[in-house]
Amino acid sequence: MKHNGKNTLDEMQDQKMLKMEEYGYWILFWGLALAVVIQLLLGGSIRQVAGELIVLLLGGIYVLATSMKNGLWTRNAAPTRKGNAVASIIPAAVIGVLNGIKLVQKKSAGTNDILLAAVFTVTAYVFCFIALEVLRTAYEKRRQKLDETGEE
Repeated sequence: MKHNGKNTLDEMQDQKMLKMEEYGYWILFWGLALAVVIQLLLGGSIRQVAGELIVLLLGGIYVLATSMKNGLWTRNAAPTRKGNAVASIIPAAVIGVLNGIKLVQKKSAGTNDILLAAVFTVTAYVFCFIALEVLRTAYEKRRQKLDETGEE
């Protein structure tokens, strides 16, 4: 197949291709995230899932950086403090459930183990909320700058 670097698709085909690539990315991203969770639940260590975590991190950083550069958040929502507070529940719940499963698997989980699991869950919520708020602020500044540039 000859590759000339030029887009040979018409506009409709190009939109379909972009949609397929988008779905493919998200299937891979969430599939990889699920694989990490399953491996950890089956007794794997962070060291054993390091490769998957690196790929997830690189993919996430790329999407985050390019979205912020272009002043984009999502197709169907604007960032808000309330939305960030709600979204932060998701990673905290995942970490809480993972720690809960680990505690159940552990034969002699003590009060300190339960307290540590709770601290990790709350810390995940706080960290995620702060990160989303920092990103929301950066997004709003970038969006304002792009809007002002567009008006000139």
